[in-house]
Amino acid sequence: MTESDQMLTAVLDCEKIDLVVGNKSLTYVQNKLYQRMKERRSSNEPLQYIIGYCDFIGLTLSVDKRVLVPRPETEILVEKAIQLLQETEKRNKPLKILDLGTGSGNIAIALAKNITRAYITSVEISQDALDVAQHNAIQHKVDSRIDFVCKDMKTFLAEDKGIFDLIISNPPYIPSKQFSTLPLDVQQEPRLSLDGGEDGLDFYQSIIINANRLLNKGGFLLMEIGDGQREGIERLFQKYSYYQVSIFYKDYVGTERIVEARR
Repeated sequence: MTESDQMLTAVLDCEKIDLVVGNKSLTYVQNKLYQRMKERRSSNEPLQYIIGYCDFIGLTLSVDKRVLVPRPETEILVEKAIQLLQETEKRNKPLKILDLGTGSGNIAIALAKNITRAYITSVEISQDALDVAQHNAIQHKVDSRIDFVCKDMKTFLAEDKGIFDLIISNPPYIPSKQFSTLPLDVQQEPRLSLDGGEDGLDFYQSIIINANRLLNKGGFLLMEIGDGQREGIERLFQKYSYYQVSIFYKDYVGTERIVEARR
């Protein structure tokens, strides 16, 4: 569907097929809204903010300037997590999951929808983002199984004493100096959700150090990583060598995007 079609379906509150066969026309008010949407897009505002939602693994999630727009690459992260959790030996027991940097809640909500015995702790530093995540969880009727915590990720990791079967994260991983080179629409998303420090690896060290303490024996750590960061991530795993394996998975264009490790 083209961006224009997506804006039109949002204005008309209809499906794409309705545009083709429904012979729908815009009222004066709807046309004004549509023109305003086009103006916002021409100013490089993310399309998903303009229409107010995005699709993620078959789920429709509310998004706005308070949260990062969920990416297709992160769907691979969640699909891998679902696969690992379905294969676990704890088939009839509750599964405890820690989601670090929850943003819109896309990861936690997708896991809760697909793994009915999953109970998730979702950590997010921004209360504004957490408000969006909580709204999405309520919309998808999984809020009773997600505990939202407003706290800095590094602080939470250092203080928490919980034990989890899976720790999953799509942390900020863009090197600070590269932020200004990102596409203009991406630069309008929260920098807090993108900027991973000087080399983009700021958050990975905290996660890798503390995941060992917070994971059950045999528990999994899954993280999304940036293009070209495999070597730096491998060095961190080698430095804190209490993980059994580390496996890297590629995204849709062949970039190594997901790392899996097991305690």
